[in-house]
Amino acid sequence: MTTISQKSAREMLGTPQNFRGGVYVTKNGAAELFIQTAEEREAELAERHQQQQVNAMLKLVSLSQHDFENGRHTSIEDYVSRRRAAKT
Repeated sequence: MTTISQKSAREMLGTPQNFRGGVYVTKNGAAELFIQTAEEREAELAERHQQQQVNAMLKLVSLSQHDFENGRHTSIEDYVSRRRAAKT
């Protein structure tokens, strides 16, 4: 990451090669803006999506474990016999 002033950012906007990595734009020494490339943003969104998928899977595992502990489950044999009965 690089930190630059607003004045420097305005001067660099015409040269995208300077924005290969994330850049913090400051105003009076305080960060005001973060500029990143489209590739960086896409990677960030893909990582966020993957993390959401992992969290959803963990929640499903937790819920199924809770159901099993409370006796809300069916044996494979019962499931198969119900499926066969539903087909006929």
